[in-house]
Amino acid sequence: MQLADNCGIGILKSEVNSVLAIGKVDIGSKRKRNEDALYVSNVPVGILPNLYIVADGMGGHKAGGTASKLAIESFRSYIASHDSLDIRTREDIMRLLKMGIMHANHTIYEKASDDEEYKGMGTTFTVATIIEDILYLAHVGDTRLYLINRNSIFQATTDHSLVQEMLTKGYISENDLKEHPQRHIITRAVGTYEKVKIDTLMYDMSKVEYIMLCSDGLTSMVTDSVIHEIIYTYEGELEKIVDSLIKKANEQGGLDNIAVVIAKKYEVNE
Repeated sequence: MQLADNCGIGILKSEVNSVLAIGKVDIGSKRKRNEDALYVSNVPVGILPNLYIVADGMGGHKAGGTASKLAIESFRSYIASHDSLDIRTREDIMRLLKMGIMHANHTIYEKASDDEEYKGMGTTFTVATIIEDILYLAHVGDTRLYLINRNSIFQATTDHSLVQEMLTKGYISENDLKEHPQRHIITRAVGTYEKVKIDTLMYDMSKVEYIMLCSDGLTSMVTDSVIHEIIYTYEGELEKIVDSLIKKANEQGGLDNIAVVIAKKYEVNE
């Protein structure tokens, strides 16, 4: 999987039915409330030809669920209301995604500041759109996006988590990640502070068949290799893929809410 270059995009378009996605959220086997949310649009939102989002909220009783839903709605609204922007380059698209997240961050932060019941709430946020065989990705937190083909599964995002920082610095090993007692502590979230740092990336999709966005309720329970196996067991049957991934996460313990979006790109170049 390769990063895209930074040349101009010409006109903004996407071939009809070149990308199809579905998504589902499951409460899991142990949690009493759901704090995950997602958004799937295979049709245009503003100037973007498709839009896929997963968010995992935090902040105590009902605040986490509010944060994830509010982030998605405020982001979607921002994109829809900026449909007259003059988008000429790939950097313009990335800037639009980044501005949308900044708008969501402000919306959540203001609500948390105004209402004691929502104080400290926040959410992870991973958003993607596919345009002319380029994936545009913006990301905060430990929800993830994977690029998948028959030969490989590649985690395109980097977790903004305490254990990921510990791994990067060499304090723990890969084997420690799933069992570490501080594995759920994230180091970035949308809405918890007045400003938020956002990762933005572009990937060449010419060799990619599927993308998957998900919360850690899936990836903390199911390994990447098992995810890959399930996707190609039900190749092309998106609903069966999502249902099977959620079922496997629950069979492995279902310790958290589970959000999964699977998008299939057609006409993959060999």
